Amino acid sequence: MLSERSLNLVQLLQHYYPHLEHCEEILTSKSVKSLYIFDGLDESLQSLDFEKQLACYDENELMSLGSLLTNLIRGNLHSSASVWITTRPAALGQIPLCYVDRLTEIKGFCEQQKKDFFHKKYENRHLAEKMIAIVNKELSLSLLCNMPIFCCALSIMLEDALELFQHCGLGDSMPVAITSVFTKFLVHVFSHQEQKLEYLTHKKQTIDALLKSKQKAIISLGKLAFDLQRGQMRIFYEKDLKVYNVDASLAESGFCKEVVVGNANPSKKAFCFVDGSLQEYFAALYVFLSLNNNKNNPLNTAANAKTLRKHERPSYSQVCKQACKEAMKSSCGHFDLFLRFLCGFGTQKNQQIMKGLMTSCEINRDDITKVVQIFKKKLQEDIPPEKCITILQCLSELEDNSLVKETRKIIVAGTVTSRTLTPAEYSALAFVLQMSNGDMEALDLSQLKISSVGFQRLVPVLPHFTSLKMIGSNLGDSGVKILSQVMTSPDCKLQNLELEKNDLTHKCCETLAFIMSSSRMLTNLNLSNNNLGDRGIRILSTALKAAQCRVQTLNLSNNNLSIGSWEELVSVLITNQTLRELNVSSNRMGEAGLRTLSSALKDPRCKLEKLGLNNTCTLDFGMMGSYQEETGMEILSDVLKDPRCTLKSLELAKNSLTQKNYEEIASAMTINCSLTHLDLSSNVIQDSGINVLSVALMDTSCSIQSLVLTETKLTPTCCEKLASVLVTNQTLRELDLSMNKLGDSGVCALSTALKEPCCKLETLGLRRTSLTDACCKKLITALSTSQTIASLDLSENLFTDSSIKIFCSLILTCSNLKCLRLELNQFTTNGQMTIKNLSMEKSGVRIVVERS
Repeated sequence: MLSERSLNLVQLLQHYYPHLEHCEEILTSKSVKSLYIFDGLDESLQSLDFEKQLACYDENELMSLGSLLTNLIRGNLHSSASVWITTRPAALGQIPLCYVDRLTEIKGFCEQQKKDFFHKKYENRHLAEKMIAIVNKELSLSLLCNMPIFCCALSIMLEDALELFQHCGLGDSMPVAITSVFTKFLVHVFSHQEQKLEYLTHKKQTIDALLKSKQKAIISLGKLAFDLQRGQMRIFYEKDLKVYNVDASLAESGFCKEVVVGNANPSKKAFCFVDGSLQEYFAALYVFLSLNNNKNNPLNTAANAKTLRKHERPSYSQVCKQACKEAMKSSCGHFDLFLRFLCGFGTQKNQQIMKGLMTSCEINRDDITKVVQIFKKKLQEDIPPEKCITILQCLSELEDNSLVKETRKIIVAGTVTSRTLTPAEYSALAFVLQMSNGDMEALDLSQLKISSVGFQRLVPVLPHFTSLKMIGSNLGDSGVKILSQVMTSPDCKLQNLELEKNDLTHKCCETLAFIMSSSRMLTNLNLSNNNLGDRGIRILSTALKAAQCRVQTLNLSNNNLSIGSWEELVSVLITNQTLRELNVSSNRMGEAGLRTLSSALKDPRCKLEKLGLNNTCTLDFGMMGSYQEETGMEILSDVLKDPRCTLKSLELAKNSLTQKNYEEIASAMTINCSLTHLDLSSNVIQDSGINVLSVALMDTSCSIQSLVLTETKLTPTCCEKLASVLVTNQTLRELDLSMNKLGDSGVCALSTALKEPCCKLETLGLRRTSLTDACCKKLITALSTSQTIASLDLSENLFTDSSIKIFCSLILTCSNLKCLRLELNQFTTNGQMTIKNLSMEKSGVRIVVERS
């Protein structure tokens, strides 16, 4: 930036460091280490010519600054010094590589630095996190955020957009209008360059004036970008810059970068835009400015000359409609972003920023309305689901969020309502889910009677979730084929898949088997309450035995399985090394089936840890499907006593167990060391059964940690035995006694054990056990004394506002309490509010007083 004059090295130093009086001593001393920093070679007026510049070894000789710099770099002047030069790639070729000891390319922000930028700029952590979430979800923004200047432009735009979304009632959504971000980035780059010129010329330009001065250069670069876009090309060369009359300094000022193409000639420079999204931006900007300034539509070609004559002065809606056709027929999506930008330029907000580039008036508002109508009509057509997302993004660019707002209303607490949706609403649902500010972990589409067209529209967003719940969604065999597109996607994150009650038959099992054997993520698969049958299980078994199958939990309950299925499942249990949980409840088992299954459970190769055998008896057979009531439990007890059995959890609900059966179970409990969870709910246990089980539970060899006894006809008398168990047993951590008529007297008996230091119980279920205010004080006193109770369920009882103070005392004094359920009692609205308000003081405790 120095004026054109001759000077020597001493004068150069003294020009910037007047206090250095004895430069000669520094220059000649070998003990002094010096570093010269020249910042911004590409922006300087110097031309470094290493071939023509004469060598100079005298620090006092006068020469041009360019000659001075080349001799310093060569080491002719101040040979012991180091030289550090910063430049964009544009000027790098001026210095022969033989003079470069180290070349460092600054890539910009890494992923962590992007996050750090927003956190440092905004003290409001929630706002910063929201911006980071937007960047992560919008790939075109994420890639360009490597450039700090782009992050700066983006943050300013997002502040305004988030505030606008709050005002419009879309606070939980995230703005996805990217046109204004790129336009502000364009302005930022030019403003940054202008600031340096202002420092020299002391002349400041307005943004409008600045853009007006760059108009021709921007249009030239835009035309190059447009032609590249049409030809689906990314690379261009120096000769192209000349053909399109593009100023090299503009191309290399942050919009484009130099690239190496194969074994190309080093002298033949190749370039590309910093990112493909920036190329599409400039291409769309060129089309928009051609329309606005010259009433010309570059999308028109000789092929549609008739259209050209018919519309000599094309409208904005006609251009957008034509661009939409281009985007729809492009399978690789190379016009999708182009279309978004073209839509974005039509808004008043963006035109206000670009006023300096435009010569005509603003786009007619009626024309914008036409474009919106065209896009909404297109959503009802049979188009690929990813194109539907593109159209919704275009509507967002046009500042029309009506469809999104309507769709958001059908999402309540993460669950979609059961009303029939249109294809456009399915697309909007996918769009809302994709741009949701929440995490993308669990998606519940249960009870949504989903059509094949609707499900297809959701395909682009489903791979981003880790759990998909579709219970009673009318999926059918054809829906599973669509689901396979999701599961086999390389980006699919789905680990948990619940397809209960979806009218699935053996016809979809080939597809299910393909999913199970090809998905690297799927670990939990729920196929309960369908009709797969023995034929379906045979097909699934092949996939389950495949080494690449990762399924750990499989639910096949109520699938019309019979004797043929058990033989197949035995083969699976012996072969498969990942399956840990299997539920075959509510299927026709029979004695033969149970014996077949037990052979696998005693095999050392079987790794199964949890087995569900609920409701496995039928009217045709006796207990456990056998003709003799005792036989089934004897078989199972024999399995549990076998040291090779690895079962940790066993579910035997709804099996009409008898006194003899409880004796078999109790015997197994004292021998088996691995069984920790036992579910005996919905069986008739009563006092006689509890007496037998209590003896086993108090045995020191019993390892049961969780016992479920819901709806087992227990009486208050049983509670005395259970109280003895709680005081004696040192392993039991969870006990569920829900749906038994224990009454106040029964729970009072339990309370005596709960306050004992030797009681280790952590979770207690007392839902619908006929409790009233009469037992409340004694129960709560015991629980407040307990040092272990963390979860307590007292829902569906008869507590009233009279007990509110006592419950409040429990919440405040019980240090370990994490969850308290009190819904469906007889509290008034004021009573519920009292507990709700108290829950705010104890933020670490989950308190439920209303049914969700």
